[in-house]
Amino acid sequence: MTTARRLAAVLLAGLLPWVVVTFDGGWYPLFSVGFLHFDPLSVTTLPGYVARVGSVPPRLTAWPTATLLYGAALAAALLERAVGLDARIPAGLLFLAGVNVAFIGLSLSRQATILAVPAGALWLWAAVWVGYGDALLGEPPR
Repeated sequence: MTTARRLAAVLLAGLLPWVVVTFDGGWYPLFSVGFLHFDPLSVTTLPGYVARVGSVPPRLTAWPTATLLYGAALAAALLERAVGLDARIPAGLLFLAGVNVAFIGLSLSRQATILAVPAGALWLWAAVWVGYGDALLGEPPR
């Protein structure tokens, strides 16, 4: 697998919406670094949200964790070839970010009248498979 293809898979998984939240009267997509409102059209970043509410509510604590894991995976993917980093490191970080995104969806969906679809878990796990499947299924390093 080429480094460019791996990096493209990692970048795409971070750009697509991670959780689609539906509620009575609307919906919004939650991305790795913020969420988008449609009425009126605006973006709230993760740091901006935390600054406004004071701290991350318990039902959303997996969001910054997933973002940090994704950021570490992106950094590892960028450094992978330059420093000879084992391909399993960014793959593992992406997988764990996907687990946290699944937790976000489950946590938000526990609230009445809210359905949160953690599509980002699928994007992140697909990035693991598309970008790193060959490395994960190949012969382990010695």
